[in-house]
Amino acid sequence: MKLNHRFSKIKKGGVILSLLFSAILFAQSSEWEKELEDKQPTNKKNTAVSQSKTDTKDSDWEADLEKDLQDLEKREKGTEGSRGITSPVQSNQQINRSAQNLMMDAYAALDIVGAWDRNKPRGTGERIDNQLDIRTAEFGFNGAVDQWMRANFIGAAHGENGKYFFEVHEAWVQFPFLPFNTSLKAGQMFIDVGRLNKIHAHDRAFTMTPIVHEKFIGWESAIDTGAEFSILFPWKWITQELVLGATNGRKWGHSHDAGVQKNNPLLYAHLKHFYYFGNNWGTQFGFSGIRFEPTTERKNQRLLYGVDAVLRWNRSNLSEIMLMGEGWYQQEVFPSNIDPVTFQKFKSPTKDQWGAYAFIDFKFHQLWSVGFRYDYFTDKSLVDKNGDPAKNAIEAQSFQMTFHSSEFGKVRGSVERRYIQDYSRTSGEETREYRFYIQTVAVLGSHPAHSY
Repeated sequence: MKLNHRFSKIKKGGVILSLLFSAILFAQSSEWEKELEDKQPTNKKNTAVSQSKTDTKDSDWEADLEKDLQDLEKREKGTEGSRGITSPVQSNQQINRSAQNLMMDAYAALDIVGAWDRNKPRGTGERIDNQLDIRTAEFGFNGAVDQWMRANFIGAAHGENGKYFFEVHEAWVQFPFLPFNTSLKAGQMFIDVGRLNKIHAHDRAFTMTPIVHEKFIGWESAIDTGAEFSILFPWKWITQELVLGATNGRKWGHSHDAGVQKNNPLLYAHLKHFYYFGNNWGTQFGFSGIRFEPTTERKNQRLLYGVDAVLRWNRSNLSEIMLMGEGWYQQEVFPSNIDPVTFQKFKSPTKDQWGAYAFIDFKFHQLWSVGFRYDYFTDKSLVDKNGDPAKNAIEAQSFQMTFHSSEFGKVRGSVERRYIQDYSRTSGEETREYRFYIQTVAVLGSHPAHSY
């Protein structure tokens, strides 16, 4: 009985402990749920605040973007009509470094030519030296001076009769970002006339200068000091540019000094057109006019009229077809003479000459190309011993093959057949010449690219 009574007390105590433990757990769970309920509104509030901040940031970002776009549009309107591809400045005095590279490029170019004439020595035609010579060694610097101006300097040394002469080929500054798609260049330069005159000898597509170019201008190019203004017209169907130039006119063609003082400057104009046909075909053609005085006396003047054209097809650097040609007509006008008997003025006859060349080059391999050129020149003012117009002409056909080691080097071999007819002479009216040339060109550094 006593045992049962004790067991009953223990059972009742366990029940009481269980109830107390349950009450404690319930109280704790109630407090936890209450704390959870209290935290939920706070979290929701924090989430709302965070969302509000995010919306504010998005709104600020969109506002900043809109402001940047408006600033960009304002800058573009500020440079509207400029020949620059991108705006050269951020503001009136701040440079946009990403729009124009202010680093200067430097390079050196070697042009080594070997010539052999089967008919040498001879008394007709133009002589060449049967030797291997460094025709030109050229070095240059070009780049942007600042956001408004670019500059170019080219010095060259070339050999003549065993001697080397150094001279400044080009030293000019250019303002390429003038309003209304205009540009201004000032200094000593290869004047922009024809196709070949602005291209240095080592960069030309053939070894020797075409006959008409050599007769009218010289073996290299017409160089003078002055100013050149160009405007790019805003047509969409064709790209058209007009170049107007005025130089001192003290020298013409190749010269080792500053020339002689002239009464009037040399004036020239070049109207160029570029048109893209599609499928990697494009053409550029132009018309040139030049007026200058060959002597110090203001008595006679030379007028040159030229047409130039080039048609090109290019498939990457693997293959290319190029057709190029120029035609020039030169008229030298002399002052009127006075008859000593009647004292009447009569017009002196003019000296008229013209010539042309046509060249085709086919790059059939990444490293190899072949080319052919035809030259023609005649002087319409020559007369025979009877005073009648004399038949005369110079014709030449040349074939060449070029190995392009890279864009910085090439080796070219060519052969030329030249036929000379001149019935103003009393002997040797017709002659034939055969010439052979080997040329090596090497460029060190960053060579500036020529226009199309």
